[in-house]
Amino acid sequence: MNSSVIAPSYLIICFRCIGDVLVTTPLAISIKTAQPDAVIDYLVFKGTEKVLAKNPYIRNVFTISTDKSGMGTLILLFKKYDFAIAATPSDRAALSAAMAGKQTIGLTYGLRKEWWKSLVLDVQQVCYDRMHVVSNILMLLWRLGIEPVPRVVMGYDENDIAYARSAAPFNRYVIFHPYSSKEYKYWSAEKWAKLSILIQEQTDCIPVFTRTPEPEGDEYIEQIRKFSPNGITVIDSACSLNQLAAIIKGAVAFVGIDTIVTHMAAALETPTVAILGPTLTRYWAPWPNDSLNPSPFAKNKGIQHNKYITVLQRSWQCVPCNKDNCSISSRKVTECLEDISAKEVFIELEKFMAIKVIAKL
Repeated sequence: MNSSVIAPSYLIICFRCIGDVLVTTPLAISIKTAQPDAVIDYLVFKGTEKVLAKNPYIRNVFTISTDKSGMGTLILLFKKYDFAIAATPSDRAALSAAMAGKQTIGLTYGLRKEWWKSLVLDVQQVCYDRMHVVSNILMLLWRLGIEPVPRVVMGYDENDIAYARSAAPFNRYVIFHPYSSKEYKYWSAEKWAKLSILIQEQTDCIPVFTRTPEPEGDEYIEQIRKFSPNGITVIDSACSLNQLAAIIKGAVAFVGIDTIVTHMAAALETPTVAILGPTLTRYWAPWPNDSLNPSPFAKNKGIQHNKYITVLQRSWQCVPCNKDNCSISSRKVTECLEDISAKEVFIELEKFMAIKVIAKL
């Protein structure tokens, strides 16, 4: 590159949950693929930055609090970047892009009340819920003349691999991640135990449960243990997301619910079964890397397969409702999740993942 040409700088802004931050990483790899000398920084909510750690395409990550303006950080970043990208259609992201970027681009909902965004964003891209969130985000790149690379990236390094070998010293194992920050996304403890027993008895793999730092996670593992007469294997202690990524990468398969870790498993291209309830799968299902389909799970319900990912969901008329509370339940549970059996999940693992079955159901 000519030394007189200054490498372009980008700030990617994502003010949402940790899973939302992870699925913006195709922006970083796409920009670096098209412009290897470009520098890419992130601006995210404090606590979500850990999912970007060790990502080889990102230089710096800045954070602001969810409950404060973050004006000090924004003043520090004022007009520092050639391009600022609001990777979510939030008002705060659009305003932050306007402060940080010489040129600004961002997602919007296309609503009338967002009229003012035309004053702060040089380029707007309407977000459509009939396309996957990754496809919506990648639409921003076309507006910049950059060819999208449809890959979600989760980082880890040799130290994480060494940790994984000590934490999960098994020849063949399946990772279970049964936790979520939202109670309505949980699959029952009894069914996790039954799935564990099926894998123990009918495959050559060891089912391994992850662990979380929250006390609620330990309580849930104890519930699962109560339904497991032969015991369960649990990672000794909670680990970093990078260490967990290395553990998942070494697994034969992964089973999880609607959570950041399931999106990590998909990014790591580990064969993944996602057990989903009311989730809008056409928008939020785990992304199959290198997919050229803007909506890989367009059916939006039922059992769907795409490459190394299986989405397991009911085909009921009310699914997906995309709601926290189940309108058809009289017992305050998510009925569409409760109806999915351990045997159904095991069948998907058997036929879709590279698991050697040693006995018949």
